[in-house]
Amino acid sequence: MKRSEKRTPKAAIISIILLCIAAALLFAAKNVRGFAEWYSVNIYSLITASIGRLAGTVPFSIAEAASCILLFSVIVDIMRCRKRLRAAFMHIFLIVSILFFLYAANCGINYHRNTFVDQKALSGAEFTEDQLADFCEYITVQIKECVSATDYPHGRDFADAARLSMSNLSENYPSLRGYYPYPKQLSFLSRAFSSMGVSGIYSPFTVEANINCEMPDMEKPFTACHELSHLRGYMNEGEANYIGWLACIESDDPSFNRSGWLMGWLYAGSTLRRVDPERYEKLYKRLPSYAVSEIEEDSLFWSSHETKASEVQDRVNDAYLKANDQKDGIQSYGMLTTLMLMHYYGQESSDQ
Repeated sequence: MKRSEKRTPKAAIISIILLCIAAALLFAAKNVRGFAEWYSVNIYSLITASIGRLAGTVPFSIAEAASCILLFSVIVDIMRCRKRLRAAFMHIFLIVSILFFLYAANCGINYHRNTFVDQKALSGAEFTEDQLADFCEYITVQIKECVSATDYPHGRDFADAARLSMSNLSENYPSLRGYYPYPKQLSFLSRAFSSMGVSGIYSPFTVEANINCEMPDMEKPFTACHELSHLRGYMNEGEANYIGWLACIESDDPSFNRSGWLMGWLYAGSTLRRVDPERYEKLYKRLPSYAVSEIEEDSLFWSSHETKASEVQDRVNDAYLKANDQKDGIQSYGMLTTLMLMHYYGQESSDQ
């Protein structure tokens, strides 16, 4: 008891120091011009290459295991310290401080770095219904050319393909160059992620890209590349979708090509369906049977998991994104259609 009481002031001091450093970093990222970009390129890249590389050697998600261990430890700590609430509070305060510091250093700062896409070009981009339909027709042709018999990779083969796809893309986009850790497929947390409508998540605490292993295989390559783009410091969800799409369609792995074009159809096709349902139906009927099967499987999976939990998750994620200067919130995910059209019509412009 005396030993624990002696540790309490030290824990408080460490907690306050970590919170102050984290707050200073976030303040500088938002208010000091060029700091976030410098940090992302020079410091965060080293974190990814060291901590991310080390975490990648472990075959399972450290973030998933740590979250369960941490929850259990906190419960045990509270029970042990129920007669010494001050000590229990300080332990929790220290844990929260450490997590907030890791969030700031490995994620929060990157929200304020230079964007992957020229925001002026994006805000001024306008396309007609005919242009959207032409692009959807182009996607339909690309889907027909995909090898339907190719199985999606699993395990280490899947992780290797995702890393290689991102590395290949970086040859055309220098800001994407760097080390890519192995993306991890979640085990027991995937069920919870499915019920919340989450396909993947980047863990700034362990520098890992995590994938929901329950969702249809069609989405996994696209999601893996999306999450790996966060490890290059691009936190905007719309841009991450775009990077993930580019990595898939330009990949040497035919199953990744298929994932990219099918996901491109989901986004662009859903937009076409809203503005021109008749033309959408005509194009949908031209899709090969394997594509229709995969699209319907994906739709059925997510519709079967629409729950109150998914609604709450959407609201929380929307608030989180807006708090990090993504003004469109969860609507930023839908930016992909515009970015794909810009790419297709040669209007792409990158702030790199």
